[in-house]
Amino acid sequence: MFKKNTKGLLNNLGFKVGVYMLIVTIIPLITYLILNNIVVSTYFSTIEQRSVIDKADKVDKIFQSEALALGELATDSGIWDTFYQKIEEEDLEWFKMNYSEWSPDNFSIDLIVIADKNRKIIDQYGLKYIDDTQLLDDKTINRVLSGRYDKKNKYPSGMKMYNGNLYIIGISPILLSNYEGPSRGVVIFGKKITPEYLQNIKDKFGYNMLFSYGNEIVSNTEINKEINKESIGILRKLNNQEIFKIGKSKIIGSIAIKDISDKKLGKLYVVESRDIFLSTLRLMRKNAFFIFILSCILSLLLGIKLKNMIVYPMKAFENEITKMGDENLPIHIETKGPNEFINFSNILAKSLNQMNHSIYRYKKENKHLRLISNTDGLTSLYNHRYFYECFNEKISLGCRPITVLFCDIDKFKLINDIHGHTIGDMILKEIGNIIKESAQENGLIFRYGGEEFVVMLDNYTEEKSFSLAEDIRINIIKSKKIQKYSGDLPVTISIGLASYPDDSIDAKDLIEKADKAMYFAKQNGRNQCCIYKEEIDTIILQASIEFAKQEILIDSAFAISAAIDAKDMYTGKHSELVTRYSLLLAEKLQLSVRDKYVLRIGALLHDCGKIGIPDEIIHKPTRLTDEEFNIIKNHTILGNNIAKHIVKNPVIIACVRNHHERWDGKGYPDGLAGESIPIHARIVCVADSYHAMISDRPYRKSLAQDEAFKELRKNKGTQFDPDLVEVFIKTVQEESGVEY
Repeated sequence: MFKKNTKGLLNNLGFKVGVYMLIVTIIPLITYLILNNIVVSTYFSTIEQRSVIDKADKVDKIFQSEALALGELATDSGIWDTFYQKIEEEDLEWFKMNYSEWSPDNFSIDLIVIADKNRKIIDQYGLKYIDDTQLLDDKTINRVLSGRYDKKNKYPSGMKMYNGNLYIIGISPILLSNYEGPSRGVVIFGKKITPEYLQNIKDKFGYNMLFSYGNEIVSNTEINKEINKESIGILRKLNNQEIFKIGKSKIIGSIAIKDISDKKLGKLYVVESRDIFLSTLRLMRKNAFFIFILSCILSLLLGIKLKNMIVYPMKAFENEITKMGDENLPIHIETKGPNEFINFSNILAKSLNQMNHSIYRYKKENKHLRLISNTDGLTSLYNHRYFYECFNEKISLGCRPITVLFCDIDKFKLINDIHGHTIGDMILKEIGNIIKESAQENGLIFRYGGEEFVVMLDNYTEEKSFSLAEDIRINIIKSKKIQKYSGDLPVTISIGLASYPDDSIDAKDLIEKADKAMYFAKQNGRNQCCIYKEEIDTIILQASIEFAKQEILIDSAFAISAAIDAKDMYTGKHSELVTRYSLLLAEKLQLSVRDKYVLRIGALLHDCGKIGIPDEIIHKPTRLTDEEFNIIKNHTILGNNIAKHIVKNPVIIACVRNHHERWDGKGYPDGLAGESIPIHARIVCVADSYHAMISDRPYRKSLAQDEAFKELRKNKGTQFDPDLVEVFIKTVQEESGVEY
């Protein structure tokens, strides 16, 4: 009995796992050692950083001390009765003998400036030229020179840039020995910061150092050879009290330096050896390596044991389950191993037979639910949420580049407001179909938001992506099904492009940048594609107010044109349709975005002068008399006077004033001819005449389209620009299927 109980205990999984998991206690020990290594490394690194910053502060104080010494030297000369008298007498020989010829060698001075109160240089050494008063322009030096420096017995000293070099200078006014009397000038002594000077400081105090100012780097001669071009570039980017490593053996700390007028000059750097830190780090890593090896050996032994105890019985259990799955029938599962495995297998067998049947049904249902959750209900395109899932999946598969086309329908709110949401939904579905047909099998299409669509292209160049975006844009303009609901202007789309990884490595940020490119396209007139560039951020910020003004101007032009068209029941939306035809022709002529913008405003306002024409003349059912026609002709002048109070752009005003000029010079009001008529006015002239011909008038019925084309051809070269007529006719023919 005892023997049987003992065997059962030894075969118990809990007993076996409990015994062998004692070995696992070594794992926390290894973790502790590794963390301890990291903490110690971090601690030493922090000490190292603090040390180099402290030394930078000490070096700064050394240079402050040097500057004070120069200041005292300057004061010893400037606050002296004899000096005070000699400056008044302008005894140049005395100054030359005692200062410019004697002081540089005896005091190791590189710069001497002695000037009287009138800024006249009495004596100098080290200036660029003899009468160079550049230093006297400094506000602090100028205050000392003019006697306005109110800190008696304590005059400024410190750093100063001169002639592209950095100097330590001391300054003193010229006063009597008792510090009395009005200042008769200024004395400036300076030492130039050179590699030799810095090496001398290093020899005295033991600090390797360098200065960075402007595009210059000056260091002591010993460390100069260790500073390469790459190091210099990074040094200039360091903020105050940052550190930087040169290779593995040196660390640099920095502090900002300012001149005597508190203007930022550059930075002072101190270079320190890392030998102690590196040797400590090597020792810790060596210890960590040995502990790691020991852990690996223990883990291997533990794994072998666990394999014998657990994996083999589980493998037998797995084989039985596989057999059940292959035969798809309920069977008895026999398992060898610890007692817990045997009991567990008997209980599990009852459930597995039921699960086997349910899994297939659940998988089928989940697949359908997943499709629904990832699809937009209106357009049947993928939805916003699924975009991020697809993007991350492509990233995980190593796809690159990935280009995102962010598409937004222009002025879509107006379509909903005018035609209702049913038509708006139809347009959304149709645009989704156009995007899908344009992209074909080359990309994934998503409805990202209300009127926003996203196309995700894998392994597309920037040129191919832009070409596809243009195809989408043009196909939407050409869609007869969409454009019949366009009203005054075509339904268009603006598209922004951004690429992974060039523009961003994050899906959300990439979408934001494509959105900015799209917004930039809208700011520049809509109905265009734009590739994201970094400068777009700044341009959008700067141009946002101007864009708002443009939107207000367009809305104002729409309002005025609606008021004009309301006067004439026969022409209906004449101004809006003239604008439509004008923009179609401008698109065909490949005019710039700016030209199309001003043409839109000019076309909307071209008949604004008719507000001042009596209704009885506009609605007269018979032909006009000469007097009445002259009144009608006056609408261009009235329009000119109205337009110039709304806009300042001469091109827009020309559309209003000169759209009735003729190519042969017989038009009105100015009798312009040929290319002297602005191109925008010539475009409006053709569009205005065409729509007038195909519209009913009080005194005649409208012409058929072909008859209107004949009239345009008949009058090209006399009334119309001959180069525009055929292009216009071809453009209208391409759009002839659209209901106007």
